[in-house]
Amino acid sequence: MDFTNQFGRQLLVGLVVLTLFVLAAYVLVSFIAVVVVAIFLYYAVRPIFRVVNRTQLPRRASAALSVILFGLPFLILLAYAVAIVALEVRLFLEARGLFDELLTYLESEFTIGGLDTGELEDLATETGELPPPEVILEMAIAAASTVGSVLVQLLVVIVAVYYMLVDGPRLMGWMFETYDESGVLRAYARAVDPELSLTLFGNIVNVFITAFVGIFTFYGFNIFAPEAVQIPFPALLGALAGIGSLIPVVGIKLVYIPLTIGLAVNAWITGVPEAILSVAVLFVVSAVIVDFIPDFFIRAHISGENTHTGLLMLAYIVGPTVFGFYGLFLAPILLVATINAVTILLPYALVGEYPETTQATLTTFSDE
Repeated sequence: MDFTNQFGRQLLVGLVVLTLFVLAAYVLVSFIAVVVVAIFLYYAVRPIFRVVNRTQLPRRASAALSVILFGLPFLILLAYAVAIVALEVRLFLEARGLFDELLTYLESEFTIGGLDTGELEDLATETGELPPPEVILEMAIAAASTVGSVLVQLLVVIVAVYYMLVDGPRLMGWMFETYDESGVLRAYARAVDPELSLTLFGNIVNVFITAFVGIFTFYGFNIFAPEAVQIPFPALLGALAGIGSLIPVVGIKLVYIPLTIGLAVNAWITGVPEAILSVAVLFVVSAVIVDFIPDFFIRAHISGENTHTGLLMLAYIVGPTVFGFYGLFLAPILLVATINAVTILLPYALVGEYPETTQATLTTFSDE
């Protein structure tokens, strides 16, 4: 056998594979936000898929139905909450004279398809007429391009989630059987998958639930409360309570304790001391319904078991700062993957052994 020729062929094949991997990595990095959101939605939809799949429907039908059952209510609630919070943020900024400054900043930082919206506004103001047709056409094309890009990314997310539900277990099984003779990758997946499901999806679910409970609680209080103790911007404060739930124990308290103290002081200053009783009721309701129930019951069932709470909190804080909005999901993924790599993959790389995980079988990759 000619070992030189054999080695040359292997090297050539290896270079081809490496090139394909580099190109695939480039595509993934270009769509990193889409990939991260798809992973999050996969873990969000998977529990629903497992329930639907027990009805003996075809696997593809179960996956499509699961995406619809989760996606539509989630998007409707999310759009509703975002619209309310955005309106109250605008009112909050306008009340302090900051809204025009924010618009000026956004216009200076962002343009639509490379078109300077500030220059267009000046042109329309100076002439008193509509911009030329070619300018309007350019704006329309740029807006259509932006909308089209968003729709394409949404389609990619939906397709990715669908096929991860349908073919994910089979793909993982093939990879383990083909490339994991030692079993270390299987052990790593056993540790990462359930922890990632609980940590990533569980904490985000806790944020949404706490935010919605806070919004409805504060709006409900305003219906019955005297005018002197009406909550300003209830949707905004409810959203802040949800975000604060990422900080265990004290996060939500940073919202409703200052709020109730401020309302009580306002009731006393305005000469309506009897309204303080309503504020006391708000404090108790917030402590029980907004704070205690979600944090104690929901977090206990859906939060990660092995990921350190402090590190997870830092990941949620640092993630959006480093990566942007999708860092809220990407940072916890990296944290869980890194912690388990240190405890499972690193010992195997150093001494050829890895600690046994607590799970006996890879049940997390089986939807039967």
